[in-house]
Amino acid sequence: NAANRIVAVNAAFERLTGYTTSEVMGRSPNLLQSGRHDKAFYLSLWHSVLATGHWQGEIWDRRKNGEIFPQWLTISVVRDDSGAITHHVAICHDITERKESEERLRHVTDFYSALCQVDHLVACRTNPRALFEGICRTTVEYGHLRYASIAVVESSPDIPRIVATFSETQDNAVLPLEKMVLALAQDAIKAGETVVQQAEEAQAGLVRLAGAQAGLSAGAFPFKRGGHVYGALCVFSGEASFFDNDLRHLLQRIAEDISFALDSFDQETLRQAAESRAHYLAQHDILTGLYRRNMIEEAMARHHAQGSQENAAYSLGLIDLDHFKIVNDTYGHAIGDKVLIQAAKILREAMRLGDLVGRWGGEEFLCLLPDTGPDPALYSMERIREQLARATIVVGGHELHVTASIGVASFPVDGKTIAELMTMVDAALYQAKQEGGDRVRRADSSPSIFFIGGQIEEALGHGRMVAAAQPIVSLKDGVVVADESLARLTLPEGTVLEAGQFIEAAAHLGQLQRIDQAIIAQVMHRCVERVKAHDAPILHFVNASAGLLAHAQTLATLLQDARDRGRDTGLTRDCGTPFVIEITERAMLRDRKAVKRHLEPLLEYGFRVALDDFGSGYSSFLYLADFPVSFLKVEKELVARITSEKRMAAIIGDIARLGHDLGITTIAEGIEDAETAEALLALGIDWGQGFHFGAPVLA
Repeated sequence: NAANRIVAVNAAFERLTGYTTSEVMGRSPNLLQSGRHDKAFYLSLWHSVLATGHWQGEIWDRRKNGEIFPQWLTISVVRDDSGAITHHVAICHDITERKESEERLRHVTDFYSALCQVDHLVACRTNPRALFEGICRTTVEYGHLRYASIAVVESSPDIPRIVATFSETQDNAVLPLEKMVLALAQDAIKAGETVVQQAEEAQAGLVRLAGAQAGLSAGAFPFKRGGHVYGALCVFSGEASFFDNDLRHLLQRIAEDISFALDSFDQETLRQAAESRAHYLAQHDILTGLYRRNMIEEAMARHHAQGSQENAAYSLGLIDLDHFKIVNDTYGHAIGDKVLIQAAKILREAMRLGDLVGRWGGEEFLCLLPDTGPDPALYSMERIREQLARATIVVGGHELHVTASIGVASFPVDGKTIAELMTMVDAALYQAKQEGGDRVRRADSSPSIFFIGGQIEEALGHGRMVAAAQPIVSLKDGVVVADESLARLTLPEGTVLEAGQFIEAAAHLGQLQRIDQAIIAQVMHRCVERVKAHDAPILHFVNASAGLLAHAQTLATLLQDARDRGRDTGLTRDCGTPFVIEITERAMLRDRKAVKRHLEPLLEYGFRVALDDFGSGYSSFLYLADFPVSFLKVEKELVARITSEKRMAAIIGDIARLGHDLGITTIAEGIEDAETAEALLALGIDWGQGFHFGAPVLA
C-alpha cells in the first residue's frame, strides 16, 4: 500500500521467496533485501517510482532460507481519482537460469580465448618447459581460474611430479594445494580420463582430496606423449559447480593440444595429426588469427574477376595503426603483439557478413568489401575507425587507446586493375597519415606518394638530388662559422623542389637513406674544393635519417670515403674533420644504443654530433646524457616565439645555460629578423641559422 506495507501476494511469490502469505502481510518488502545493493541504489529506485510512476530492472533479493537470487522486478504505482498513490504493484520474475546461462556463456567464451592462445603457444614454444609454463599462465589469465598446474610422470610410472604452476596472484611458488594437485593428477593419469571435483563434493568429502579448500572446484585433464598417458593439466576455480560439459570439453581440448605439442617435440612430423592445424596456419596469421596476405590477395583476384565480368563494385580499406612504433618502443614488442591481437579482434567483430579482413603486414590490415561502392565503403571504414578509437585495450596493466588511419579505394571508379586500386588505397592511407591520423580518406586524383617517389628515383639516378647550403653564423660577431646542407630535388625542366615537398614521401617509401648518402657525398666534395681553394675552414652540418643510422655498412662506407678524401686534402683525425652529423630524436627512437655503436668509428675519426630540433621531443635530456653531443640546435618553433613570450625566452635561456654547463655549442634555428637574433644573443645562444642570415643556396 501507500505506506509500503505488503497487502497481497500470489502463490508464485510464496514459491519464489519461501515466505507464506501470513509471514509477509503487513511487513515491508525490505525483508527481502539481500545486502548486495547500497542505499543509493534504493534511493534511485524509489525516486524513479515517485517521479515516473514505475521502475524496472535487475535486483538481487534473499529467500527465506538465506539464499540470494536474481530477479527482474517491475514496480508500478496505482493512484486514485485525485492522483494520490494508493498502492504499489510489483511483478517479479526469477532470472536465476538466465544469469547462470550468461555466466556459463562467459566461461565458455573465456575458455575459447584460452584455447586460441594455447594454439599460439603450441605453434611458438620450442621446448616442453616453456610450453607448460605458458599454458598454466594462459589458462588462469584467460579462463579466470584460481590456479593451474601441470604434473607429469617420468622416472616412476605411478608418482607424478609438478613441473609448472601459475596462480591468479602471479605467485609461482609451490602451491599450498600441492597434495591436492598430485592426488588429482594421479587419479586422472591412472584412469586415463578427466577427473572433476565440484566444490560441494569437496566439502562433502566424496573423493579423496585431503586438505581441499572449501569452495574450490577442481579438475584434472590427462594428456599423452607418444601414445601413453604422460601427465595431467590440473585447474582450480573459486566457483561452485564450475566444470559443466562445455568447459570440460574445452579443457580437454587444451590437454589434447599439449599432447600434440609434446609429440611434435619428440617426432619430426605427425602428418596426419598436424594436417588440419598446418592448413589453418597456412591461411591465417599466427599472431592475430586473421587471414594471411596471400589469402587476401587470392580473394581479391576472385572478386576482381567477378567484378570485371559482371560490372560489380567492390572496395578495399587499408588500415594502419597510428604511432604503433611508439607502443613497441615504450612497452616492448610483447605488449605490441597484444595490441595487434586486440585490434584484430575489434576488426573481426566489426566486419559485415561476407567481408574479409587480413593482416597485410606489420601493423597494417586490409579489408575486402564485396558488392560495396565508395560511399558505403567510407561508411564501413569510418565505423571501424570509431570502434578502434573508442576501445580501451588493457594489456599488462596498461590501458592503451589506439587510433587508425584508413585509406579507401573502390572498383571500378578508382582503378580498373588490382595494381591501380592498391596504388590508390595506399595513397589514400598516406593522405590520412599526413593529415594527422585517426581519419578515413578516399583516393583522389592528386599526385600520389608513388608519383613523388618516382620523381625521387629519377632524381637520384640522374644526379638531380642536390645540396643547398644555408649559413650558420656566430651571433656575437656575425661571422659564418658553418653551413647546413639541405636536400633539394631539381626537375628536368629546372624547377627546384624544397625538402618539404618530397621528404615525407621519401620517408614512407624508404628512400631517405639514399638521399642522405647523395647529399653527404656532395658535402664532402664541396669541403675538399674549399680546402684546395684555401677558403676559410668552416663546419659542414649534414642530416642523418633513422635508416642511415641503422645501417652500419653504409656508415662504414661513409667513413672510408672521408679517409680517402682526407688523404688528398690533409683533413685527418689529428687535425679534426669539419663534418657534423645532425640527428633528431625521431631517428634515435628505434635503438639508441645501436645508433651510438654504429656512429663510434665516425666519432673516433673526428666527426661530431648535433642534436637537431631540441625542445620538440620528450626525452632529449636522456640523449644529452648518453651521446657525445657537440652541438644543440634549438627547435625553430621555440625561437619564433622568443620575442613575444617571456616563458619561451626563459626556456631558451635555460637551454643556453645547460649547453654551456655541458660544453655544448647552442644553435638557434629559424631566425627571421634582427630582433630575434639580438634576443637570442642576450640569452646566451652561441650561433644562429635562418633566413635573416641567408637562404639555402644551391652549389
